Amino acid sequence: MTQPLHAVDQEMVNSGKWTLLIIDDDAPTRQVLAQSLETLGDFSVYEAANGVDGLAQFQKLGNVDGVLVDINMPGMDGIEFVSRIKDLDNSVVAIVITGYPSMDVIIEAMRAGAADFLSKPFKFDQLRLAMERLTRERRILLDNRLLSQEVVAKKALEELNQKLEKKIREQTVLFTISDTLSRIKNTQELYQQVVTMAAALTETKEAKFWVVNHDTKTLMLAAALNAFQECERQIALDANGLPPVQVVQEGIPILVDSASRKNSCSDAFQLLVPLFIRDEVFGVLSVASPVHDRNFEEGIFLLHLLAEKASLTIENLLLYESVIQNLHATLKALVRSLEAKDPYTKEHSHRVTEVAVSIATKMGCSAEEMDSLRFAGPLHDIGKIGISDQILMKPGKLTKDEYEIIKAHPVIGAEIVGHLGLLPVEKAIIRHHHERWDGRGYPDGLRQGEIPRLSRILAVADTFDAMTSCRPYRKALSVEKAEQEIEKNGGSQFDPEVVEAFISYLNEKR
Repeated sequence: MTQPLHAVDQEMVNSGKWTLLIIDDDAPTRQVLAQSLETLGDFSVYEAANGVDGLAQFQKLGNVDGVLVDINMPGMDGIEFVSRIKDLDNSVVAIVITGYPSMDVIIEAMRAGAADFLSKPFKFDQLRLAMERLTRERRILLDNRLLSQEVVAKKALEELNQKLEKKIREQTVLFTISDTLSRIKNTQELYQQVVTMAAALTETKEAKFWVVNHDTKTLMLAAALNAFQECERQIALDANGLPPVQVVQEGIPILVDSASRKNSCSDAFQLLVPLFIRDEVFGVLSVASPVHDRNFEEGIFLLHLLAEKASLTIENLLLYESVIQNLHATLKALVRSLEAKDPYTKEHSHRVTEVAVSIATKMGCSAEEMDSLRFAGPLHDIGKIGISDQILMKPGKLTKDEYEIIKAHPVIGAEIVGHLGLLPVEKAIIRHHHERWDGRGYPDGLRQGEIPRLSRILAVADTFDAMTSCRPYRKALSVEKAEQEIEKNGGSQFDPEVVEAFISYLNEKR
């Protein structure tokens, strides 16, 4: 009866006594490795806390079958340690351990003589497979040394290293793709990143990504790296014979010589792969090169990895963007219904947001901060939806009690958006846009740096628009008069730095 491969390997492990040396400056890691190895087979395990001690231990033991060594250690690192023991005994099998599986570092370790690697945190099955490979390779090396068949041993090692290098490259590519895509926040950024990564993975200079538009029955060019022809911007799905259309129709990768096709826009070799969402072709990714080479053979595999990961990310982003758009539209409708009651405040939130974004630009705010302002700015007065119209539209001066009710609108607004998934920074903009620099604002009486910076920016923009808009109880002030009032209150009501940026914005606008 034929046994599974791992069972055969396990019998090989258990058939003899193997001496292993663990070198790692992290004691818990050494302990976990030692305990795990005890359950795997007949191993004699020794430990060292650094490369110098490990080298001394290695020489003292005299006969070591394998070493597991951490790459990053003080003093002598793992790569130098592997190189030194290989000089002493090139039949010892070395496995490097790393928490950051960088392609460059792993290849450097392999060149020093490492035969395998383990990524932290490792799983028990990964360690078991590594030990199977270690014992198998050790037997090969010992047999070849005894038989003086160094040529055979070198060939076997080269094959193992090639397989390991391929495996490392695949895992590194997969890690890089996943890590890069996880940081992308919108579909347009994703499309551009996909073509950039596609060209890098296949070592080509041109890449394109089309999205299927079922409404117009076309392929729309969503992103491109370097040159593309005008005829590639929009391709009809009934244009049979064109490579992107063929990929949509057949749902499989294709490699074509575009120069040989009379109806092709391109004059280069193209590799095209489909991107699927829920078993339907969503888009087509293409890389192109003036010459056909073996990069395209491996490119099919690499682009398949990229397409698979990108498809999942695209689906999640599209769902997220749809939810956010619906949420924003709902909130804006609430704001419009609020402003529709009072013609004096019509478009107030929109104007305030524009001024706030201009001030934030002057102050060098990040792209994320600008996005938060654009999202929360139009909603800053949404809490007034819970205030009586009699108070909101009162033509005369408010009573003390009425003013206290008005002061509740930032809290009401924060509560409304707090249940709808807004970011904490966006919720804070709405809650604190009536705080004062001197601490006499509301609702929390925050002062100076305690007030979120975006709230301080919105406070100036809000006050400026309120002063330059007609109200039931007063006429609008001129821009110059409003500017003077805001400048005068810098350091008391407003953040002086925000006031300075606001005046700079007005001067530039004039």
